[in-house]
Amino acid sequence: MTASAGSLLLDVDDTLVDTRAAMVAAGTAAVAALWPEAGAEVHTRGGLIFHGDPRGYFDRFVTGELTFARMREARIAAMIDTLGLRPVEDMAGRFERAYSPAFARCLRAFPDVRPALDELAGAGVRIGALTNSDGQATARKLQLTGLAEDFTMVVTTDSLGFGKPDPRVFEHACELLGSVPSQTVYVGDHIEVDALGAVKAGLVGVWLRREGPHGPRQDQHRTEDDALAEAHGIPVITSLAEVIGLVAAAGEGEERSG
Repeated sequence: MTASAGSLLLDVDDTLVDTRAAMVAAGTAAVAALWPEAGAEVHTRGGLIFHGDPRGYFDRFVTGELTFARMREARIAAMIDTLGLRPVEDMAGRFERAYSPAFARCLRAFPDVRPALDELAGAGVRIGALTNSDGQATARKLQLTGLAEDFTMVVTTDSLGFGKPDPRVFEHACELLGSVPSQTVYVGDHIEVDALGAVKAGLVGVWLRREGPHGPRQDQHRTEDDALAEAHGIPVITSLAEVIGLVAAAGEGEERSG
């Protein structure tokens, strides 16, 4: 690839870094710290519920209805309600104080991330990040995983007050990156929010479908996700190593149009 090899935007959570595993582990540790008497099974369930967010508070944060702090407090309250745990004094503060160091210890970048970023950067590709998390949390994740210096720009939900799949955040990210949407590849782990959202905003949307716990949803949902990707011509990859060729193709389009 050459310096005109196209532009790339990447999702962060569960695309670059294993946020799910870190959140479940940290949530489990926090529940154990606040309710040790509940037992290991309940502690683990608490971590899964906190991450899973069955009442959809994160979606309300993405649309701007809730602040990041209020969203986290609501998830904690919903978790203890689901588990039937007793409220404790300064519950949100104590939970966060137990959760934060555990999250930092557990967070890792996926093994394919560093080689892919190095190769792309070496080829002169412009690389940015676009995530539905907030700015402070995202900066911390990138710092913890050694990725803080890899991106020309980072767009988070608090950049505009709302997040993906709103097409305006994709357009805003392209503006900051200095790229044309139609010649910009966007890669994320969620078929609708990431890949299809990017396509609807005029970008080249790519679905990263990792194997294992980060693989596609099962049964009917998996079939629906696969069908959605096929219907919209969305490339499906299982590793960031596969992004290199897709960005090169976008770069070729940029050279022809230039």
